[in-house]
Amino acid sequence: MNANPLKTCNTCGRKYMSPEDFLNNTTRWRVCESGHLWFNCACNSTNMIIKGKYDWYNPNKQLSGTAQSVFNQIPNMKDLPRIPSYVMEIQTLIQDENTSATKLAAVAKRDPLLATQVLKIANNLVSARGTKIESLAHAITFIGINALKDIVLVAALKTFKLNSKVFDADHFWEHSFLVGRAAEFLGKRFKLDLLPDEIYIAGSVCNIGKIVLAMCLPDVADRYATELNDLAKLGTWMDAETRNGGFQHTVLGEIGAMFWGLPEHVTEAIAYHHKIPVMNDAMPITLAEVVGLANQIGHWIQLEPNKMDEKLYKAFCARFRLSQQAAEKLVDEMMVLRSAA
Repeated sequence: MNANPLKTCNTCGRKYMSPEDFLNNTTRWRVCESGHLWFNCACNSTNMIIKGKYDWYNPNKQLSGTAQSVFNQIPNMKDLPRIPSYVMEIQTLIQDENTSATKLAAVAKRDPLLATQVLKIANNLVSARGTKIESLAHAITFIGINALKDIVLVAALKTFKLNSKVFDADHFWEHSFLVGRAAEFLGKRFKLDLLPDEIYIAGSVCNIGKIVLAMCLPDVADRYATELNDLAKLGTWMDAETRNGGFQHTVLGEIGAMFWGLPEHVTEAIAYHHKIPVMNDAMPITLAEVVGLANQIGHWIQLEPNKMDEKLYKAFCARFRLSQQAAEKLVDEMMVLRSAA
């Protein structure tokens, strides 16, 4: 074996001596718009491999069998927009304890829209705590490294342009951040052993597969959006998928999560938030179940009950031991989230 490491983690000093080392106990592999390969070390720090330096990594291999099959059926799926390189730089700078606010701001200013979105999402996350985030530096201090790194990533996804005409990205993100707030609310109310920031991020991107569809097959996304506003059809997004023999947004979301380097626990919530829960009190409530209930309640809060999956909603209420009366009272309390999201 070559005595010189192929790469050394700047945070924990881990030495990568072979391709096998890179693939062992690492996460969140993604390619940025410049073609560089990024991943997280076991210490959770972000590392980068320069474009073309190694050719052994194929991100598609990270997909489940179902997601791999869908990926192969959509020709332009491989052309999904990549995360901007400077977003990766910001993520790396955030975890560097020697990073100055000036240095961080200089990178963020490359895309003022991104910086604005980061602050909006950060404030949306902490508003219930009576705090207002004034800058990225303040966000680092108040929110914490891991949460802010994911907020920057979600902010980048929100800046992607869509070619759809009927599918409304603004309405999508309004619902998404409402789901994030609702999921965080549920986590606190039921005293779940889950981190509030992780719950919020997972809720905010659980339906990201719809964005993937709008990017790759905008005509199909427009068709679904049109049907959901048709009084003769209405129903849920999944009803539209079934009617049209389309790809499930939970699977498309898994593909997007792989491409954009979302955390594994978030990817699982994306994949399973529409799955009927198992009624077993001995099993702790999962992140996907919290997000699943929040997603259904989000439609109720937005006064769109026609978009709720009644069977799934009732199953989640049973899982959380919520009677109809208790559920209605809970939603009444959560109505305030609509204006805050």
